[in-house]
Parts: sequence; C-alpha cells; structure tokens
Amino acid sequence: MSDITDIEIHKKRFTDFLVSKRMRKTPERFEILNCALNCNGHFDADLLYNLLEANGYHVSKATVYSTLELLSEAGVVRKLLFDTHQARYEIADESHSHLICTVCGEITEIAPPGFEVKSCADMLNGFHPSYISTCIYGICRKCQMKKKDRK
Repeated sequence: MSDITDIEIHKKRFTDFLVSKRMRKTPERFEILNCALNCNGHFDADLLYNLLEANGYHVSKATVYSTLELLSEAGVVRKLLFDTHQARYEIADESHSHLICTVCGEITEIAPPGFEVKSCADMLNGFHPSYISTCIYGICRKCQMKKKDRK
C-alpha cells in the first residue's frame, strides 16, 4: 500500500468504527493497523506480532489477534480461511480470487473469474455480499518444475 490516500481512508474507517462502538483508540491498535497496512499480500497474526517485536514495539499476541478481529469487523482487512487452519488476512480492497499451491502453500491473487459482487447480487436471494474471494487449489509452476526436475 503505497498510496497515502488509501492508508488514510483505512485509518479513518477504523477510527470511525471504534468511535461507533465506543471503543478506545489505543496506540497499540493503531500500531497494529500501520503494520498491517505495510504488509504486502497476505499475512497472519504471528507475522504481525513478529514484525512489531522486530520494530521494538511490544504488544501481546492476544492484542494482535483481537485487533485483527476489530479490523476485520471494521472492513479494513479481510479474514481469509484457507486450508492452513490459521486465519490469514489481507487489506480489504477490490474482490479477487486466489490461486493456492497445495505443495508449497504460495498464494497468488488474480482478477475474479467473470463476475463481481454487484453483478451477482440478484441471484443471491436477498443475501448481501461484501466481497467475492474464490480459491483455486492446485500446483504452482515452481513446484511443477521441481517435480519434473526430480524425474
């Protein structure tokens, strides 16, 4: 996230959410938000915790987990549940799909195949979608090449 306006929009969204819920705007929550906004791609709570520690900012893992839940509820990040049994997160932006390698676990984002949230609302019988995230599982090119090299 290099565009400062996007960062400010996410910070305002989180601030407005906290105010609406009458929750405290703590420095820890905003440091976790800053760390998340500076992550490229997908991240998990442990990665954020380790990045915070590496930067000399000490916060409990429980605070990281609870803040990620708040950020998700506020619409700043999306909570993704892949086959890793651990939630991964990404900054909430346009809908997209994920290619997930079942060998190495690499996740690649691609444009959604053929439809968007707005275009499919009529066929969802009153269900109000927030975003679309399709997961396509398979074997990435690197793992395919490694398999060929071993033969």
